[in-house]
Amino acid sequence: MDYGVDLINRCAQHGGSLADLVITAHFLKHFVTMLDAIEIQLSRGAIFSAGVSARSMLEAYIYLAWILEKDTEKRGRQFYVWHLRQRRVWARRAIPGTPEHAHFKKHTTTLSDVKDATNPAVLEKKAKKQDADISAILTNTNNKPINDAFDKIKKRHFDVSWYKPGRPSSIADMAERLRLDAEYDLFYSQFSDISHAGAFEKHVKFDGKAVVFEPIRSPEGIRTTVTVVATLAFRVFRLIITKYFPQEIQSFSESYITQWRTRFLSVPDVIVRDVSGENPR
Repeated sequence: MDYGVDLINRCAQHGGSLADLVITAHFLKHFVTMLDAIEIQLSRGAIFSAGVSARSMLEAYIYLAWILEKDTEKRGRQFYVWHLRQRRVWARRAIPGTPEHAHFKKHTTTLSDVKDATNPAVLEKKAKKQDADISAILTNTNNKPINDAFDKIKKRHFDVSWYKPGRPSSIADMAERLRLDAEYDLFYSQFSDISHAGAFEKHVKFDGKAVVFEPIRSPEGIRTTVTVVATLAFRVFRLIITKYFPQEIQSFSESYITQWRTRFLSVPDVIVRDVSGENPR
């Protein structure tokens, strides 16, 4: 994780274009933040919940690989335009008379326990300024073609994902185009089950005699999690070094082989048994 923080700092000093900011200040930083979260979770035995952060790491890796594959400036700006459009939606939700406000109001009226203490007039004034500022950026020479492309394929109340205009239809499609479909099939769906509360067998077991509620924290699966996370970290750091510090790629690869890989592969297997000492898994 420390290596990742140092890499972020070095990239910040490197400077660059808007796409470089998206790559390093957003996606790389997000990736390292999730890596930091996993380090904390694993140290406290929360292996299962670390799957949520691992899924986010895998998604960031696929996005970085996509942006860096080709058309980097365009793809990076496409993400930025999408981000601004999301911010504008939230601003317009506070402006009466907009479709965003009407749609949002319809839902908030059913949330009786949600109370907003903000003065509506003050909020509306700030929202109108933010809406105008963002719209000005979205319609400038650099961003207007991309913004128009989003407008053409926008759903009724929501934008499509940032990568969709003229490109992949889903993250699965993106992974296949990048030849990362094996990683997607093996890990993404597994981690998604955890993220979307679908991993039933991780919470409940049937031993033939009784129903067993699994503990909230368990070391089970730690070796697999560490291996996946370490592999993702190596790949993302390699992508960034190849892009911004290509003269260091050989030394980075050597450091991985001579210093890091052995440590990652030396994580012991953990056998978990029930209270009777039976049924290892």
